Amino acid sequence: MKDMFSKVYKFLRKIVEDYPVLIAALVIYIYYLLASMNLFRHGSEQKSLVDYFFQFDSLFFLWLAAAALIQLQRVRKNLEKEEVQRRDVERVLDRQKMYSGLVKDITALLQDNVNNPLAIISVTTQEIRRRFETDTEIIRWLDRIEGAMKRIHNTIRDLQAYEAQKLIESSADLLEQQKKQEVAVK
Repeated sequence: MKDMFSKVYKFLRKIVEDYPVLIAALVIYIYYLLASMNLFRHGSEQKSLVDYFFQFDSLFFLWLAAAALIQLQRVRKNLEKEEVQRRDVERVLDRQKMYSGLVKDITALLQDNVNNPLAIISVTTQEIRRRFETDTEIIRWLDRIEGAMKRIHNTIRDLQAYEAQKLIESSADLLEQQKKQEVAVK
């Protein structure tokens, strides 16, 4: 029984939200019908212009109330749209914070766990290079080690650049969605 009432309530609410002008017109014309029936039921009595005005004076207020209801519906729908846009922006910002935090944690971990050993390797290769300047085979091996160290260093730098690029892309996606929504509203 409760489920049936909730379905009826949702259906009536949808009708009121989708067709407020028709609902307002229906209420006004039902009032007009009842006021007219009351007027004609007492039609044998002598009436002045003021009596007619008082018979139908609420009709003007009903039209004003209907106009206010329609404006209220418009404002409410605009507020709902703004709320959806705000939630979307918050979702994107949360995603950006998550990406940023994740990449910062990864790069910090890599810098701590990779850069320190790379620095030791670099200092050691420079020392070995000084001691064995004349041995071309050792120099060739040291060049390979230094090339690998540069690749590792560049990978860490690329991860940091990836963070910035990801933030830019998600911000661009957000701006594109907002532009589409603004065009759809217009």
